[in-house]
Amino acid sequence: MPFHPLKRCSYPGCRVRVKAGRCPEHQREARVQQDAQRGSRRERGYSAQWDKYRLIFLKAHPLCVDCEKQGTYTPAKIVDHIIPIQGGDDVLFWPESNHQGLCVACHNRKTTQRDPLTKQQRKAGRFRKQEEAAAQRWDWLYEAPAP
Repeated sequence: MPFHPLKRCSYPGCRVRVKAGRCPEHQREARVQQDAQRGSRRERGYSAQWDKYRLIFLKAHPLCVDCEKQGTYTPAKIVDHIIPIQGGDDVLFWPESNHQGLCVACHNRKTTQRDPLTKQQRKAGRFRKQEEAAAQRWDWLYEAPAP
């Protein structure tokens, strides 16, 4: 196998040699900056009320949807928004029809691979019907998830 020479860290002024991208120090720094821009869970709309709902939903839907499609039984750890949301005030935040249980691996894969395309489709108006249906109701929190 051929040997590739190490390159400099892509952070301006850093002289550390790496295979690609940034050195570990600047990777951490970039992650911290990204998290600061993103806001905390509470700032993004995930309240104590959501925490309770999440537990109820995962009890009713204990397996990862994506793994189940592949014939694997993996416990769901995350309640994922099928159509990505823009914070707690989004009309698609609470409707159960926009939720699915996923394991961490499947959630990370979906977030990086499918969510950017879905966000573009939402901006283009592809999910207007779901948004309008969700806007008609405000009692999502009081509807018990189906067992």
